[in-house]
Amino acid sequence: MPVALLVEDDPDIRWNARDILESAGFEVVEAADGDQGLACLAGDRPLDVLVTDCEMPGSLDGLGLLAAALRLRPGMPRIMVTGSMPEGPGCGAPVLYKPYRADAVVEAVLSAMGAEPLKKSRAPAH
Repeated sequence: MPVALLVEDDPDIRWNARDILESAGFEVVEAADGDQGLACLAGDRPLDVLVTDCEMPGSLDGLGLLAAALRLRPGMPRIMVTGSMPEGPGCGAPVLYKPYRADAVVEAVLSAMGAEPLKKSRAPAH
């Protein structure tokens, strides 16, 4: 099961995105801000993709977290989620704009990973 690191300061958005990704077959590691996300990236836990908000409280925003991910886990796919992308150079990752549809989150993550759609195995309810 692929593991997604989801970094989002708004708990409602984070929980919704977690549910979407879990339904698509991902294990989700949650972080409430860039500092927590950085701690996850610096740890030993296997992570397959980073999905991070752009604007977050704390000492590290989403752009800083993307840069840290590139340094700490250079091959890991990264996705920026934002309501408004700041001006300036590109962030070096696909951008998903809020509000987003559930299928758009899954499509963005799978596309960044270069993966085919995932199917969560479920036993029939009989």
